[in-house]
Amino acid sequence: MQAKIVRGVLERFPISAPPCPETRTQELFAELLEIAKRLEGASPIVSPDLKINSAIVERAIGDVEALIQASDAVSGVDRIHTTLHGYLRAACDIESIGYGNDDSMTRLFRLLRQHHPALQDLGPRSQDIERILQASATIMDALNPIRNNASVAHPNEDLLNKVEAMFVINIVRSLLHYLDAKFVVEPT
Repeated sequence: MQAKIVRGVLERFPISAPPCPETRTQELFAELLEIAKRLEGASPIVSPDLKINSAIVERAIGDVEALIQASDAVSGVDRIHTTLHGYLRAACDIESIGYGNDDSMTRLFRLLRQHHPALQDLGPRSQDIERILQASATIMDALNPIRNNASVAHPNEDLLNKVEAMFVINIVRSLLHYLDAKFVVEPT
């Protein structure tokens, strides 16, 4: 829908249409066209409304959303990393699962998989779900060097492309959706 609106504006107000204000440039036209293409090609996973939360998680989620709206998913990679790390700590805290202040996301996730009651019964095809959880740990492990070496968390020269940055954000959002649904059982 947003892409259609942007394309409609470009068609309604072409650069060549008189009177053409100075602000209507070929560069702006190209930028808006690129935005429309991105909107058509990307369907971001909605940010979860987390039940397990903390002040840092809420702030980081807000930062991610603001950065994506500003077309800066690359900067959002650092904030989504913080969101997931903070979320895993909060989940451990709720279940009184001990961890060290310097524990990585991968370590926190392993502790949750070992000790959180909700991750002990994975239902039908539990072996396959366990394999997916192991793969998720591998993804978490890969998030650290991406954040540290290819995002704006540090003064890196080689940054992720926008498409890959959105891919990273969407992967983490999917993990957060699953974990929050699994950890928070609504009363019946």
